[in-house]
Amino acid sequence: MRKFALVLTSLTTFGIAASAQAQQGPSAGDIAGYLALSMSPAGAMAPTVSNAMLGRVSKSYEIAGRYGHLSDAYNSFGVSASMPVSGFTLGATLGYLSPSCTGCDGNMTLGLNGETNFGAMRIGDGKDASKITFGARGDFGWANPKDAGVSATALGLSAGVPVTLVAKSGNMVFAPFVTPGFGWGRISSGGASESGTRPMLGAGLGLQNISNGWGVSVGMQKTFIDQGKSVIGFNVSYGK
Repeated sequence: MRKFALVLTSLTTFGIAASAQAQQGPSAGDIAGYLALSMSPAGAMAPTVSNAMLGRVSKSYEIAGRYGHLSDAYNSFGVSASMPVSGFTLGATLGYLSPSCTGCDGNMTLGLNGETNFGAMRIGDGKDASKITFGARGDFGWANPKDAGVSATALGLSAGVPVTLVAKSGNMVFAPFVTPGFGWGRISSGGASESGTRPMLGAGLGLQNISNGWGVSVGMQKTFIDQGKSVIGFNVSYGK
């Protein structure tokens, strides 16, 4: 689609080979969905470990400093904050994407999210017994990418199902997790637009000190497309 050159020129920025333009490769809609989701906070940064994933009821706000790296594409930096509302956790993220390519413009990215916990399955007996928690999370993201002087708007919607193993040792909680998900993304510029859907997967390990509320996590976030790469990153969080 010549009138929508931004989708195609963005391929090299995000490490997708030019062969993706061929008939056998992803469609323009697939590429647009991938790019839009990869520029939203849900796709551009490593997942955080929330109180909902730990099977805990949030008593106040949670905050997190976030970092992600997509090889040959960008580094992402963000701050997230969330608070409990009627059994749900609602949050927002403000981030910045710094492209790896020389002379490319960075851009802001914004996100909103909601999360809840469906319950837990205990493993063993005792008050410190491990458990597996199940939840649901939805994300909305916005970004304003620029490429070769052309400005565009990227929108992303995604939903995931966090599954977390929560193990406690003293005041420390260890929480390996996996979050399969699915997303829709749209890129528009100059009256033209493309959109598509992509499967997604997040995974990682979180550590939290329940006595003071501080935690760290490392993980990966992948938006699937042919020859696409994974975001690797870490987070530092605080919340009770």
